[in-house]
Amino acid sequence: MTSATEALQRPAPPEMGPEAVNAREPDSAEASPAFVETWSSPPGWVGFFTEVNNQPIGKRFMATAFVFFLLGGLQALLMRLQLAVPENELLSPQFYNELFTMHGSTMMFLFAVPFLEGLAIYLLPMTIGSRDVAYPRLSAYGYWVYLIGGMVFYASYLVGAVPDIGWFGYTPLSTDRFSGISTDFWLLGLSLVEVAGLTAGLEIVVTILKFRAPGMTLARMPLLAWTFLAMGLMILIAFSVLLTATLLLEMDRSLGTAFFDVTRGGSDLLWQHLFWFFGHPEVYIMFLPATGIVSMIVPVFARRPTVGYVLIVSAIVLTAFVSFGLWVHHMFAAGLPDLSTAFFTASSLMIAIASGIQVFAWIATLWGSGPSLRTPLLFVLGFLFLFVLGGLTGVMVAVVPFDVQVHDTYFVVAHFHYVLIGGVIFPIFAALHYWLPKMTGRMLSERLGVWTFWLTFLGFNATFFPMHVMGFLGMARRVYTYPRELELAGYNLLATGGALLMGAGTLLLLINVLVSRRRGAPAGSDPWNADSLEWTIPSPPPVFTYLRPPSVRSRHPLWEDPTAASDRDENFASARDALAGRPVGWRATLVTDAIDARPQAVHHLPGPTLIPLIAAAATSLTAIGVLISAYILAAAAALVTAITVVLWLRPNGETLEQIRSSDVGRAAGLDLLPTGTRSTAWWGTVGTITIVSSAFGALFYTYFYLRLFSQEWPQGDATAPPLLIGGIAYGALIAGAASQVLATRLFERGLRRYAQLIGVGAVALGAVFLGASLFDLDNFDAAPWESAYGSAVHVLAFAMALATGVGVALSIAWQARVPRGHESERASLTLHAQVAGLWWRFLAAVGVLTFVTLYLGPRIG
Repeated sequence: MTSATEALQRPAPPEMGPEAVNAREPDSAEASPAFVETWSSPPGWVGFFTEVNNQPIGKRFMATAFVFFLLGGLQALLMRLQLAVPENELLSPQFYNELFTMHGSTMMFLFAVPFLEGLAIYLLPMTIGSRDVAYPRLSAYGYWVYLIGGMVFYASYLVGAVPDIGWFGYTPLSTDRFSGISTDFWLLGLSLVEVAGLTAGLEIVVTILKFRAPGMTLARMPLLAWTFLAMGLMILIAFSVLLTATLLLEMDRSLGTAFFDVTRGGSDLLWQHLFWFFGHPEVYIMFLPATGIVSMIVPVFARRPTVGYVLIVSAIVLTAFVSFGLWVHHMFAAGLPDLSTAFFTASSLMIAIASGIQVFAWIATLWGSGPSLRTPLLFVLGFLFLFVLGGLTGVMVAVVPFDVQVHDTYFVVAHFHYVLIGGVIFPIFAALHYWLPKMTGRMLSERLGVWTFWLTFLGFNATFFPMHVMGFLGMARRVYTYPRELELAGYNLLATGGALLMGAGTLLLLINVLVSRRRGAPAGSDPWNADSLEWTIPSPPPVFTYLRPPSVRSRHPLWEDPTAASDRDENFASARDALAGRPVGWRATLVTDAIDARPQAVHHLPGPTLIPLIAAAATSLTAIGVLISAYILAAAAALVTAITVVLWLRPNGETLEQIRSSDVGRAAGLDLLPTGTRSTAWWGTVGTITIVSSAFGALFYTYFYLRLFSQEWPQGDATAPPLLIGGIAYGALIAGAASQVLATRLFERGLRRYAQLIGVGAVALGAVFLGASLFDLDNFDAAPWESAYGSAVHVLAFAMALATGVGVALSIAWQARVPRGHESERASLTLHAQVAGLWWRFLAAVGVLTFVTLYLGPRIG
């Protein structure tokens, strides 16, 4: 490990002139026309709708998110104009509430996280040495769902039903008692965006774990990749909880359940707990990738390796973990017990230590280096200043007595924006100035970049710093005007002027981007003399990213001695050479070990297809059908979604034969159809199980929260479900899981006939569970609309049945393939059996918890 002292004393990498830069730029002309065609999409609109390559999909995510950013900015300017003077009548209270809701929701859900996800999808393969992401079709599906979700969200303006419940949607104001269809637009649009976020999170995690360049061990991984890995893992957990919460609230509104209805045993505070369990980690879901951007830019302009790499990684991991223990930080004024608030105060203070570690590491890297003050670094320095201020006020509001005093004032507004704009937007602007030359092949104007920085930096501080003072002087947040007697007109006028300056800075950035695409100076492969892999390929990158997969020997591969070969390079050479401009006719990249990045297999990547678009449209129609109460349309769209997923996952015999007949695997000495942990399908299943487990965790939390604060349980005249039928159902589920796991083991050992026989038993036992549990639910004496207890039991039991139905479908699909499967399909069938086995293991675990919760819990308590 490199110590901080060694890093500071190490000589800076030599400055490189244009000749040196061009000398190390790879010659993409070596790619054969057939290889380029393999990675290209059809021209015109057909190619646009069928595209699955990470580069265009990532750029679409970022471009769409930036459009939403502009919309959210316009909404903010309108609010600031309303607040510029006291007792202003420019906007009505209702219109202001709508702007407040749409601005917050746009910035939190439609801009920041989607933009960073798009940056990850675009940049990660280049940074870690892969040709594409792990699931190209999933990225395309996620983009279309995100786009449609945002359009559903903003379609509320077309029907005059704009959400007005705040970006946090607190109950009871968001229940059907106090709001109409506008809240349904908010909930269902948000749900689609959450689905898109979950797909991106899964994509990011598996890509980083399995597609790193040979030699790029976890200890050599770029800090940007570490932050994206943390971001992806956090998305899988946090977004699942929010998606569950929004579905529960929509069920209350559309189906009459009672989770948030206090008159039927529900709880208003339950929504806050579920929402903020997502909401506070989301701050770090945005912040951690922003720190990764900073960690990539600082060493490049300081001309020295990052100080404290191990400490920064430790801080990233600690931040990701502790952030899930901070949600009550937002609820100190809700009347919670002192013991719980004390715990969350300690957690809030702990996470400041992790953030401080990164700040000091960046300062140490810059210290005494005489950094080049180019635009990307200017935005990084602005980030350091603003985030430290936001962090200090964060420590202040983590202390309960102080938070109670300022909780509903503009002090919290100031803190919130210093953290999110200073801590996220400034790094995003730095990233645009740093990586747009790679994306477009053209440099941005340095002069316009400097003007953009100063307008944004000065405008930001003029806008939000006075809000700290306004909060102390009594300016309440979430109000559309204020009395003259508060004497806050000067502060608010200054804040409005600062907001206009920020808007001018953003406009200047947009002009810079548009002008540079035509008139910008050519960027070359590496205009910054940087240290990471993406600067080894041409600008803009070829569609296949890497003609020959790279290998890595250090954390700064472009600053290492190119003549210092190692034994490991020789071990990786055959795998890398086998993929040099190959294969042709089908897309492929290397799969490496999750820990030490040894080559394990050659992974097939799908080409252009309409399936993601069709699946996204069907998914969205399901939500839209619920929105307009067209439940037949929703059911039909859900069926189309299921059929599309089957077609998506169905192995293509022609493709399998093309892969098997290729000599790439033999030349590389690697499998072309890997199984087990070498397969991305195995990791994708684990990621999906993580998502569903988090959703079940939210349902269990809901059940026990309602039980804890209910005067009686079961509520009303209800009784616990019959133990005998429940025992039969869940006993069959456990036996079915054991059968599928055994069938998988037998098939792996070549005992196909026995595996098939026992696998049939798993399907039969799964059917017994479905029949018994649904019969039990149909005869349960508490209807879901009678009480919160009835709602919780029905939803949890139905979710268990739905998950089991997926397991049964996986087993049936495998059983149908086994009899007609040729020996050459053994690897594909084995992988299918392993996926089914993983899912049934999950069913067994969550089934035990569900049985104890629904059947034994009420009898014990």
